[in-house]
Amino acid sequence: MTLVLAIPSEAGIVFASDGQLTSGEVRASGQKLYRLNDRCAWSASGELALIQRVLEIVGTLPVDQPLDQLRDRLAETIKQSVMSLLQLDFRTQFFQGNPQALLSLHPGDFVFVECRQKPRILHITSYGTPEWIDRPFATGNGANFAYALLQKYHERELDIEQASLLAFKVIEEAIEVGAYGLGPPIALWHVTANGVWPLEEVKIAALQDAARQLRDSEIGLLLEDVGSTDKDSTSAPAQEAGEGHA
Repeated sequence: MTLVLAIPSEAGIVFASDGQLTSGEVRASGQKLYRLNDRCAWSASGELALIQRVLEIVGTLPVDQPLDQLRDRLAETIKQSVMSLLQLDFRTQFFQGNPQALLSLHPGDFVFVECRQKPRILHITSYGTPEWIDRPFATGNGANFAYALLQKYHERELDIEQASLLAFKVIEEAIEVGAYGLGPPIALWHVTANGVWPLEEVKIAALQDAARQLRDSEIGLLLEDVGSTDKDSTSAPAQEAGEGHA
């Protein structure tokens, strides 16, 4: 399984994923973020066979265009990939007349991110339905957990460094709580008007240190607040007693 995040920032989009691929019962590290052109990248969650097929077809397309011009072609590519797998799958015959069951045979969820004049996020389902997203986006196993952590930042204007730390922290915590099929290494890219840039290992390591410090600060703040509340609750009865003797 997969967890992919796309977080808009003032300077572009932070695009991140975990690094574990699962095929049947076998797990291995692998790439999940792909470059579409010099201003756009993409990723997907779902069945590896479907993602591989889309990757192969996308590699043959003339993709050096803005994402709004590529939208329908990409949606058609995903839809055709699903249909071709269904034609090959012997199970298809048992689900005729049940579209929902058919689509569940080869699940997939695709996200494309671009920064030209402004950051843009395009979500395409395995149905081939495209939609523009104007907020932080998550897909894959652990997406609900990610949204819970991202919710408080929904209305915040983040710079790209803040968005990078947030993306790393969310994926790291999703891995640590044991979400099935997620694992390191964490990949993190910057998609800006200047290009698509995978972050180097040294910068990923710095984000790991910053995320640890941020967690420690959150824990310290919480314990400090709880301790302050406890002191207030114990001093209040004593104060009331003193007032009674007066």
